[in-house]
Amino acid sequence: MLNLSDFSELKLLEALSNVYISIFVFDIKNDDFVAIKSNRHIDVLAEYPVGSQNKMNNVMQNIAVSEHLDAVLEFVDLNTLDERLAGRDEISLVFEGKINGWCRNRFIVIDRAEDGSLSHVMHVVECIDEEKKRENHLLYLSQTDLMTGISNRGHGESRIKEVLNKGQKGAFCLFDVDHFKSINDLYGHAIGDSVLVAIAEAMKAVKREQDVAMRLGGDEFAMYFMDIMSEEEVAKYIQRLFELVEHIIMDITVLKEPVCISMGISFYKDNASFDELYKKADNGVYASKRRSGSSMTFC
Repeated sequence: MLNLSDFSELKLLEALSNVYISIFVFDIKNDDFVAIKSNRHIDVLAEYPVGSQNKMNNVMQNIAVSEHLDAVLEFVDLNTLDERLAGRDEISLVFEGKINGWCRNRFIVIDRAEDGSLSHVMHVVECIDEEKKRENHLLYLSQTDLMTGISNRGHGESRIKEVLNKGQKGAFCLFDVDHFKSINDLYGHAIGDSVLVAIAEAMKAVKREQDVAMRLGGDEFAMYFMDIMSEEEVAKYIQRLFELVEHIIMDITVLKEPVCISMGISFYKDNASFDELYKKADNGVYASKRRSGSSMTFC
């Protein structure tokens, strides 16, 4: 039977400490601290400033990436710990570090004064970079159309609905591939899949960082161009998309004819919902199919 007496307290503490990059104990009342575990980067940064708060700020300013620095400095503010730890034993914050990648900051209450205010707290930093990478990979898988690498229907709709709820104006573009069934029948599904991947690459080349590109399923795709409300402006992007799609025949040499797409475009106005934008654009797709070659119809 396992017996805890077989292990010294020191051995147990050393095993627990292996989880953390650094461990500090703060004496809140006397503005003092002691390092239980540290490393050379933190030791150098904490050496010069006077006072626990200044040392903590100096460390975090040098190890946290700029995008997360404000949140990290707010988290390590010792003056607000009493309020933030009221009725709690610990608080934590995840941030990205320059040295160890993704980390978790944590304050843990050691003891309190008779009036309930904090006496001593432990501050620990844990590296969670591998955990964060796995989490991000799973998130990517849940949001991405795995064949094409652009957003899947669920994620794309969610993003567009989110910006619509905020009143973000833009142009919703819906399209599919003309005679796509014939491509599959004549050349096989592998070539059909290559056509879909090439279309997605063209969409990625055309869209800006803030825009949405998604595959709705089969050969149906959609884009949302943020803050574009004129036919002339959106037509510039779509014309470039048409040119890239029509060049697919050069990359997939077995194709005998250029790939063409039919598109409908609707603009956000009057608090339109995603379903309303989709229905209008879908009518435009059918109108475009009455013309030969790649075509767009504004609705």
